[in-house]
Amino acid sequence: MRVVGNLLVLLLLALGGCPTASKESLGADNGDDGAGGGAPRGCFRDTDCALAAATCCDCPAFAVSVADPAVRACTGVQCPPPSCAPNVEAQCNDGQCELGCMPVACNVTCADGFAIDETTGCLACECAAVPPGGCTADSQCVATRADCCGCHFGGSDTAVLASERASFDAALGCPQTPSCPAVDICEPGAAPRCVQGRCELVSSAGLPATACGRADLPACAAGQVCTINRDPAASALGVGVCTPEPAP
Repeated sequence: MRVVGNLLVLLLLALGGCPTASKESLGADNGDDGAGGGAPRGCFRDTDCALAAATCCDCPAFAVSVADPAVRACTGVQCPPPSCAPNVEAQCNDGQCELGCMPVACNVTCADGFAIDETTGCLACECAAVPPGGCTADSQCVATRADCCGCHFGGSDTAVLASERASFDAALGCPQTPSCPAVDICEPGAAPRCVQGRCELVSSAGLPATACGRADLPACAAGQVCTINRDPAASALGVGVCTPEPAP
């Protein structure tokens, strides 16, 4: 009787609507194109992804699957002439669509390097505009906590002008004993640098040997072109690296 009772309970649970895997959830693992009604997730290659933004005519701010309903909704939408720098691309990284910096060949030389997009961190093939009153040398910058914990205690660090460090820290409004994870997550080798008039916390590796695009750097050799967004260390300092010219 107990066995029969258990079977009856299982039957009632099944008829009562126990949760089952939907086509949407299966699509996250088997490459479903979203035709079943849900936004697809995951990718296998870069061509599975598309650039996207908050609205159809905004500059790209993230990447989604090409079969995402948002991409379909923007198909055929007439937008004003684009003013976005063509320096980003949709990439598939570890099965997820992400916004990535697109390598671009630049034939210009800038006094302070190439412009760094504040939103994406990608370089654009145009000269940077250095803000007045900023730094002019690395020695003017110091590392400091960016929040009440700082990277030594589970938070994050940043770099500011040495003359502004005290006021920056005071503006955080931190309590005397902030509650922090007490885990050191500081990036090894990070150091305060003056980048285009701004103090930034970047890798201390310095410029790559093939760095180019800034007035104080040598021009690329014959058969090479200065390419931005190719080397992360160079990009952090607003410059490109010399790469072989593409075949005609």
